[in-house]
Amino acid sequence: MSSPEEEFLPPGLYERLVDRLLEKRVGELESAGLKVDRVSVGSAELPFLLSRYLEKRLLSGLRELSGESPDNLRIAFANQILSLLAALSPGESPPELFSPASMIVSVPPVFSGGPAVLEPPLTGLSESTLLTGAPDDPSLLSELDKEIRSADRIDILMSFIKWSGLRILRPALMEATSRGTVPVRVLTTTYLGATEIACLDFLSALPGTEVRISFDEHRTRLHAKAWLFERKSGFSTAYVGSSNISNPALTSGLEWNLKVTMEDQPGVLEKIRGTFETYWNEASTFVPYSSEKKADVQKILSRSRSRDDFSDTIPFDIRPYPFQEEVLDRLEAEREVHGSFRNLVVSATGTGKTVIAAFDFRRFREQKPDATFLFVAHRQEILEQSLKQFRHILEDRNFGELWVAGSRPVHGQHVFASIQSLDRAAVGRISPEQFDYVVIDEIHHGMAPTYRRLLETLKPRILLGLTATPERSDGLDVRRYFNDRMAADIRLGEAIDRNLLCPFHYFGVTDSVDYRNLRWERGQYDRRDLEHVLTGNDLRNRSVLRALREYCPDLSEVRGIGFCVGVRHAQEMSDLFNRAGIPSASLSADSSREVRDAVSAKISSGEWKFIFVVDLYNEGIDIPVVDTVLFLRPTESLTIFLQQLGRGLRQRRGKTHLTVLDFVGHMHEKFDCASRLSALSGQPSYRIRKEVEEGFPHLPAGCVIQLERVARDHVLENIRKSLSLRRGSWVEKVREMAGDLKRPPRLREFFQAFRPPLPALYRKGGQVFRGWKRFLVEAGVIPDFSDPDESILTRGIGRMVHLSAGRYPDLLRGMAGGEPVGELEARFPPRQFLMAHYALWGETPEKTGLGKVSETVQKLRKNPVLCDELQELLELARDLALFPVFKTARTEDIPLDVHGTYTRDEILAAAGLFGFDRRVEVREGVRFVPEAKLDLLFVTLDKSEKEYSPSTMYEDYALSDRLFHWQSQSTTNERSSTGQRYIHHQKTGHRIFLFLRKKKKTADRPFAVSEPYVFAGPVFYRSHQGSRPMTVIWELAFPLPAHLFRESARLGVRI
Repeated sequence: MSSPEEEFLPPGLYERLVDRLLEKRVGELESAGLKVDRVSVGSAELPFLLSRYLEKRLLSGLRELSGESPDNLRIAFANQILSLLAALSPGESPPELFSPASMIVSVPPVFSGGPAVLEPPLTGLSESTLLTGAPDDPSLLSELDKEIRSADRIDILMSFIKWSGLRILRPALMEATSRGTVPVRVLTTTYLGATEIACLDFLSALPGTEVRISFDEHRTRLHAKAWLFERKSGFSTAYVGSSNISNPALTSGLEWNLKVTMEDQPGVLEKIRGTFETYWNEASTFVPYSSEKKADVQKILSRSRSRDDFSDTIPFDIRPYPFQEEVLDRLEAEREVHGSFRNLVVSATGTGKTVIAAFDFRRFREQKPDATFLFVAHRQEILEQSLKQFRHILEDRNFGELWVAGSRPVHGQHVFASIQSLDRAAVGRISPEQFDYVVIDEIHHGMAPTYRRLLETLKPRILLGLTATPERSDGLDVRRYFNDRMAADIRLGEAIDRNLLCPFHYFGVTDSVDYRNLRWERGQYDRRDLEHVLTGNDLRNRSVLRALREYCPDLSEVRGIGFCVGVRHAQEMSDLFNRAGIPSASLSADSSREVRDAVSAKISSGEWKFIFVVDLYNEGIDIPVVDTVLFLRPTESLTIFLQQLGRGLRQRRGKTHLTVLDFVGHMHEKFDCASRLSALSGQPSYRIRKEVEEGFPHLPAGCVIQLERVARDHVLENIRKSLSLRRGSWVEKVREMAGDLKRPPRLREFFQAFRPPLPALYRKGGQVFRGWKRFLVEAGVIPDFSDPDESILTRGIGRMVHLSAGRYPDLLRGMAGGEPVGELEARFPPRQFLMAHYALWGETPEKTGLGKVSETVQKLRKNPVLCDELQELLELARDLALFPVFKTARTEDIPLDVHGTYTRDEILAAAGLFGFDRRVEVREGVRFVPEAKLDLLFVTLDKSEKEYSPSTMYEDYALSDRLFHWQSQSTTNERSSTGQRYIHHQKTGHRIFLFLRKKKKTADRPFAVSEPYVFAGPVFYRSHQGSRPMTVIWELAFPLPAHLFRESARLGVRI
């Protein structure tokens, strides 16, 4: 038996605030040699933790009160607490509970026939509970009936709806909607064809009821069943569980359904509410249903029951998925910000590259309706499918003509041509400017003579290249035709979340090979050294077979590719597997097309189980049946690693996931392990060490990353070295690069080549701030310099990496580049000079000894080397721009560009709160500027330092690219002057500006400065709920760019 003291703090996991009693027990355990882990509590979580701490003790204390009138004592004690709380809000009178205690249970609404009778559910409105069909539980049906009849709004999320269930809820739904004041929203799917068309017709005919459906069962994995009952009284409730709307599920099935109330689980109910709202606004997934679409929907339901492919029959608009919108934004930024109209999009096969091209051309066509168009591919089936997609997206059934296999275009305005049709003679007849917009699919073939001839002949307004593999096995790179730039790539995690690619199960297997002492030259292992340690290594070969049998015990269904270092290695692995009874073959880049096709056919048929390849990561191997990938050599290039991984990510019916075995040994210290784990997990590189330590809790849907114990140690050792920001290693790299270029590299060039973390280049040594130019001095590639304001200016410049495009960066370029001050003053408003001054110097102009704010230009130019550094950093920042910025008349007096990125100081200077001789400190998330009739809303999306904090993460988030859910300060109520200003701001002429950032600080910002904000633009009041705080839904004047929407959609749809 354990003692009471031991029972008080037994070993295990806790989330307990430390009080005096607990601190004493912790001290005893630590004195006994036991380790007790504790963490500091962030200010964002502390109110929630304290309230939970107090709730338990209050309940216990109130129960223990006794005497002649214990209830009177309890109420008196509660009133004392209320008085203490009221003292925190000066000028407000405390509420006072009356004795004896009573509570209101309803205020009946009055209709034309008189007051209605509201019957509450038996489970009440205040306590959450679980309904399992136990003997004492009320039936789910009876509870839903009462909830429906007493709700002010009803939201329903159901994977399928049967008439047998809807029929018994029909009276309650008809009564609730007959009042004309109870809106109902229904989300459902055509999954398995289970939803019945009669249900959709009935629901859509109810007054105030809207129905939206997801038709794409292959990409919609909606199995949730939920009801949300909103009440103006604040006593909202929700049910989440296993019951669909069918008679068995509602009446007799073994179903579990959790009831959640706003009163005791506000955070959970808020997440349910926000998730439904996000789904409802997901236009690319859920589309409105109406009786006019009945025949089409019935056809889809019938085909779903038979499991037929109906991708070409969906009768509604195709809309780009958010990750495709992000690529479209990047293409727009390439053209508007960078002036680059030859754009390369890289993405794995099957991720919708053609759809992106179609939407991009649709945008272009809106600006130029008579635009001519050419689409080039190497196979007829690609051309035919692409033509279908373009016609659908452009809503033009007559768009386009084929030029392939004997078909020739008649009109020649919009052509889908095979590369074989565009022979030397055909290309010679095409005028270089004949086509305004040209798409070349699988552009990695572009180094072949026919493609080269076409690329060198055509001079379109826009050239769009699509490929999964920009790097070829022959070392040639098609980026030369695209200004040596990659415009955009589709994120692996988002493609998997959208079920465009299959999930992966990645296993890091401990490798017996030690790579630490192998030669490392120009970013990779010496190939001969690799071949030496991997070929003829019997111990290693046995471990490969052991791992395969451990992770893939049923080899009868496996189809795999193994990536090897050389021809000998590939042949050796093939021989090894054949001896082990696993039919296999080897291929190399020297293998003929006939041999490759024969091997692919045998893998597809199952005659052979594995292909071992070398230098064939992108060409000649495209087999959807592949479900296992073996990385039998360390792959230094992240691009090639992802290309090789992509060989197994193709979707195929019956394929649930890709198994990846990556053999992980002691790595060379220059091998970059973090970048590939970052690409797999979707987490930034600076977080990867924590992800490894925590077991990768944040992964794309359905994916797994597991590292064997020793492999995990190797990975952590490599990450610790690569993330230690050792300046010496970067000094060595810049010295090598300067030697290759025969001149000092520019910051942009160095960043493109090595992607260094900026804190490695901008850091503080003692009290001195050092930046890029000082870094070049340390590398010995430029002479020493002595700019008078180096330290303070370096800190200011390091804060500016967020700037990309727009008026403000243009001013800074002019300041650093020598443009005459008079011309700058004529082009830019005084407040932008203030923004620049505060960003560079951090003090008022008066304190820095200036007579007027424009004199900051001369002060900056006394530091010529740092002027050059500022220009280089602005060049880099512009290169990193994800979306264009623009100005609007609504912000004319506040010189900020919509979707521009600014620090808080820059925003406050633009709003007039920072002047020549004064600065107003703003620490709250809101600031009212009465003289400008303006409210500034500063939103940090991740308020907590914890990666997952349910108590704070559902306060501020995007519901869609045009709607934002925002929570006011805790003291704001709807009747206050602030609340009224929010609600009626359009009538009174007040403006509300919204600024967003993901976190307060991240590890990739120089000098650990706070993250900047993106100016989301003006917003307009749409609705609100609650009080102290108010929850407001703002409508944005301009849609959020897809990248920013992804960051701010806390409840984003992963379907």
